[in-house]
Amino acid sequence: MTATHITAWFDLLEKACAKLSSTYLDIIIDQLGSDTSLLRSVRSVQPPLLWRSLFTGLPEEGLEHLAPLLVRVDLEQPLQRQWLISLMRHLDGESQLLALVSLWPFQALAEHFGQCMEARNGGCLSLFHFYDPRLFPLLFSHALLPEQQQLWLRPAVFWSWLDRDGAPKRLLGVSDAPEVPGPIELSDSQVETLCCVGDATRALANLNSALPQQWSREQRFQACYAAMLEATEAGLLMDNEREAFVLDKLLEPATDLAQTGKPPHA
Repeated sequence: MTATHITAWFDLLEKACAKLSSTYLDIIIDQLGSDTSLLRSVRSVQPPLLWRSLFTGLPEEGLEHLAPLLVRVDLEQPLQRQWLISLMRHLDGESQLLALVSLWPFQALAEHFGQCMEARNGGCLSLFHFYDPRLFPLLFSHALLPEQQQLWLRPAVFWSWLDRDGAPKRLLGVSDAPEVPGPIELSDSQVETLCCVGDATRALANLNSALPQQWSREQRFQACYAAMLEATEAGLLMDNEREAFVLDKLLEPATDLAQTGKPPHA
């Protein structure tokens, strides 16, 4: 990741806000990826930022130093604007920052996302790590049903994040009226689809040296994820079996790369 990627992303976000005649940009910070808590930095800004831990009201509420933080930045406030730029540079493109523009009052937005923090599967309730930029786009391309997607589309004019290559991405929302939903219900197949994200990430760490160097980081992941989904459909359960299946899929047919410059499934 380079400073150019960060600057380009911030400029795009700022220009998009200006087109909407909005000075506010909301961000969700994933603190788990940092060696130190980012909460102290959020609390240090003057004039004070609007912020809320998304663990509020959950059993994990006391773990503020680990919680995802929803923060509203007023881009017309020079110190808030500079703080956001500094945060982006500090995170250096690591998958810890998800941005959106919302017309909802901050309190309504915080309560909504607080409810989105939990998901049910087979009667069991667990935390839903939707705010990870590596996972977020896959919720809409692979995992969630259209009616489930509305939980994240309703509050937003648009969402934005950096992909694994540092390229800014955007997803349009619907900016509908506020509501406070209940926990989302995920089927077993949806859980399996989401688990393939972690499986693909771990597989890449082991298979990376075997893949053609021409592929970008994002291409590698997308191809590996698609192959991992196929491994699940094939009923493969053991890690070594799944990785062997994925490697075969990524390198066959070898002519795909020569003809298109892109990996299979990309």
